[in-house]
Amino acid sequence: MGRGRGPFAGGPEQARRRLVAAAEECFLAYGVQRTTMDDIAKRAGVSRPTVYRYFADRDALIVEVVSRRSRAFSGHAREYIDSRTTFADKLVDGLAFLIDGGRKDPILRALLRPENLGAASGILTSTNVAENLTYEIWEPILSAAQAAGEMRPDVDLHEFCALMADLELMMVSREDLFDPDGPTARDLIGDFLLPALAPAG
Repeated sequence: MGRGRGPFAGGPEQARRRLVAAAEECFLAYGVQRTTMDDIAKRAGVSRPTVYRYFADRDALIVEVVSRRSRAFSGHAREYIDSRTTFADKLVDGLAFLIDGGRKDPILRALLRPENLGAASGILTSTNVAENLTYEIWEPILSAAQAAGEMRPDVDLHEFCALMADLELMMVSREDLFDPDGPTARDLIGDFLLPALAPAG
């Protein structure tokens, strides 16, 4: 569709932004499972075929929503992580910061409610979007730690970032797993994840 014509006069990127915004509103209003492509089309003020012109299905919209919101937050996360001086603090504080940010994001919380978690995490895992977003943030930090001898050199960074992504998804969605008087996400990361990365000796 050319620029200046049709329901999205601003071109394809403006169209995708508008449809993503409509999807987010529907996820909050109806829940992820009950939201249909018809709902999103009505919210955006376009026909259902127009939605399908930009997104193959609701799963593709979920991936786009998560990618856009995560990348918007990742700049703040990088600044926060870079402000930490040691690898241990970068990993523990940085991962806790990302989990806290996910819990405070109403759209991510809607996507990752316990009743939606299986479907949403399955979509994010099958498309590798969660792993790739995590890798974008953490690869430079983990590579530097390996080069400095602060982290085991045999850890595959793609596999580790996949694990971190799964951990984030679980901790964002399942606050009920944590006893208010028990260990926090930061405590668990420091006590269990960080020691597993320590170089031998």
